[in-house]
Order: sequence, then C-alpha cells, then structure tokens
Amino acid sequence: PDDHSGYDKKENNERDSFFAIHEKAVDFYHRLLMRSHQSEKVREYLKKRGLNSATANEWQLGYGGTGFSSFAEVLGSETLLAAAEKTGLINKAKRKGHYDRFRQRLIFPISNINGRVLALGGREILGNGPKYLNSPESPIYTKGNILYGLSKTKTEIRNKGEAVVVEGYMDLLSLYSVGIKNVVATLGTALTINQANLLKRYSNKLVLLFDSDAAGIKAAMRAVEISMTVGLQAYVMTLPEGEDPDSFVRKFGASVLLSNMKERAMPAIDYILKKKLQTKKLSSPQDVASLVYDMVPFLKLIKDNLERSLTVKRLSDQINVDETLIFDALKEGKNLKTKIKTGHRKTFKKKTKSEVAQETIIELMMTDENILNRSIDSEVLGIFGNSELKKIGEKIVEIYSGKGEIIPSCLIDSLNNNELQKKVSEMVLKGKIVQGASSLEIFRDCENILKEQLLIEEENIISCKLISAQKRKDYDEINSLLQKKQEVLHKRKKDFM
Repeated sequence: PDDHSGYDKKENNERDSFFAIHEKAVDFYHRLLMRSHQSEKVREYLKKRGLNSATANEWQLGYGGTGFSSFAEVLGSETLLAAAEKTGLINKAKRKGHYDRFRQRLIFPISNINGRVLALGGREILGNGPKYLNSPESPIYTKGNILYGLSKTKTEIRNKGEAVVVEGYMDLLSLYSVGIKNVVATLGTALTINQANLLKRYSNKLVLLFDSDAAGIKAAMRAVEISMTVGLQAYVMTLPEGEDPDSFVRKFGASVLLSNMKERAMPAIDYILKKKLQTKKLSSPQDVASLVYDMVPFLKLIKDNLERSLTVKRLSDQINVDETLIFDALKEGKNLKTKIKTGHRKTFKKKTKSEVAQETIIELMMTDENILNRSIDSEVLGIFGNSELKKIGEKIVEIYSGKGEIIPSCLIDSLNNNELQKKVSEMVLKGKIVQGASSLEIFRDCENILKEQLLIEEENIISCKLISAQKRKDYDEINSLLQKKQEVLHKRKKDFM
C-alpha cells in the first residue's frame, strides 16, 4: 500500500471542508444581503451602481452584516470554526472567540474554473476601513491562479474569440450586467503568468481595460508583458482620464464602450512604445538608441518570425530608424548608438514653428466655422509657406463656399492626392483643438507667427543682398539695404517682440 494514502485522504478531506465552509459562508451572506433589513443601504448602493437583484442572485453577492461575529456564531462546532479560521473567513478575537473578517462589507464570492467558491472579496461601502479586503491565500486559494468571473464567462470568451480583462469586481459586474459577458477580473492585481495561461485555454486574444490612473497604466504595462510572454495577442484600451470601466459603461453605455474597444484598442507593442515615448526625448542618437534597446525585450517576446518582422517595420516607421538597425539590436553585438550617429537613422525633418502654426490654422478651419470665416477675411492662406497645407486650406474654402459646411470625409475625397489625403486624415484623428474663447487666441497666435516669419525671410533676403553689395563695394546699395533692414527689425520688435 502507498505510505502517503492516509495523508492524501486527510488532505482531500481538509480541502473538501474548506470548500464546504465557503459554500456555507456564501449562502449565509447572500441571504443577509437579499432579505435582512440591515442590508437596505447595501441594496440601495447596488441599485445606484446599476446592479439589480437578478445580478446579485446570479453572482451570489452578499453582505457581511453589522454584527461582530454573526457568521462565526452560526458555525458552532470547533471543526467548522477551525476551517473558517484557516481560510480567513473569521479571525481570532483578542480576548476570546472569533470575529467575522468581512463584516459590514459587500461580498463577492471568488470561484475556481469549475465554479467552486474558494475565497471571498469584500468591498467597504459605509466609510469604515480599507476599500477592499480579500481572503488571504489558503490551501485552496492562490490569488495569482484565479480570475474572477471566469467560471461564468469562459463560454462567452470562447465564442467571442477574445477576453476583456478588467481589474475589479465592480468593473466586471457593470460590464456583465449590460451584456458584455466575455469579461474577467484580475482581483485588483497585475495579470500573472498563471492567469494568462488560464485565459489562453479559451482565447488567444485579450483586451486590457484598466483604469486611466498611474496604477492602472502600470498594471497595463505589466499585463502586456505577461500576455506577450505566453503568446497572447494583447490590446490595450485607454479610457479617458478619471474614468474606470464601471464609470465609463454607466455613463456612456455598452455600445460606446464596444465601439471604442474596436476602434481605439492599441496593439501591445504600440501601447508600450507610446508609454516609452511619453518619458523619453529623441533629441540625440543616444536617446533613439536607448529607446530601441528598451523595446528589444518586448520584440523578443514575439515568437512568430513574420509577426516580429512586421512589428519591427512598424516600429521603424514610427521612430524613424532603419529597420536593419533594430534587427541588429535584436541580434545583439552591434553598436546601435554608433550606427545611428553615423547616419543610419531615417531622415527626420523636425517641424518648424511656422509649419506647426500652418497645420493648426488648417485644423481650426476644419473644426471651427468662425475661424474659417476669419481665415477667409484675413486671407491668411496667402502667407502660407507650405504649399501642401495651402492647397488643403484652399480646398476647405472651396467646399465651404459651395456647401456651407466642412465634412472631413468629403474634404478627403475631394483631394486628388494621396499625401494630402493622408495629412488631412492625420489631422482628423488628432481630434479637435480646444475651441470656444481660446480658439480665436490660438488663431491669432498662429497668424502672428506666420507674419513674423515673413519678416524674418525678408530680413534674410536683405542680408544676402547686403553681402553681395559689400563684395561689389556698392555703397549706395549698402546704405539703402541697411535702412530697409532697420525698418524690418523695427517692425518685428514693435509687432512681435
């Protein structure tokens, strides 16, 4: 006979008792939530959060009650008390007896993939104690191995071909209650390797929908890395500042969220690059090399050669570095900093102040009718130095004169030039410039930049003529040019300095 058979049997019996005590706790706390008068405020809270009794029943939500040891008292036997204490449902009191860990909290049962409850999560809603309190890890519960809701949503995830990953219980329940049922939650922590592998059983694609605060961004970055490590296709949906999935879906509805996920969720590598660029300046070859080296570990996580090659090409286009250099960095042993410094970086023309001003005026003309009319009246397009932007501006005026409005899609279609169409599309995707009282100020500032640029160019032309006149020793011409230059400088100082 196996020497361990007795031990294994004892261990299995103990595990069964832990599952049983959780079933008892869920039943107790659920009845308390749904039937007790002391739970009225909690039921009202759920209603305000858009969660009805059907959702509370389906997810077996509970309330910890106002008593100090209500659950501990119903257990009675020492065996049950020991099981409840070992799994963190109750704690020993300082003097004697036990107290309930989840008292005065909204309770979320946490199940394994088979639907067996093995832990609880508790949310404080009455202003006492930490916001969230979860079961400690136990012989049946390891936090990093479980995804909240997966036992209920795995079929939907498989059918939809993707999982929406959120951080918290309320985020999941809000999405689920409005029909987005291919969703799981990470129990408030960063995604782990084991959780990612668990998800991979049901789908190869996930959309990370985390909070927009610093902690949410950090969790998303970690989740992206973990997802890529196990071979999942990860996308990141960035919510507007101050929003979380729960608040967003309650404010805007399921259709808006789904539409945003479809149109705006960024592939993992793009999201990583975006976040890296927010903290780095690309003002020197060393800066660019440093960014490439930062991206290399993530590129190495892409196992498929074709996918990696296409990703390198996209990265090359985005940061203006020859893709062969990025491949060199992937292979290691090549001095990327030296290569970039000696001219292997793609040609990158930094926009001048004047070009930025011209682009801004065009964007304002597309989005603000008052500015469009002012642009026509002031004939500002006449001082544009960029011929492409000038053509776009003239086309805007032409369409507005005929239709009385500007529709971006019509503007794009009317431009018989791929480069111009691309430029307008990029402007449209950037979104509207701040309008209202400040839009006129922005326009005036841009117009002044262009007017000053004209004077600078006039000054440069005079300087060139001066050099020529000095070589010829044409003193009359020199005096005339010096006088003109002085007039231009005086006008610049008066109007713009």
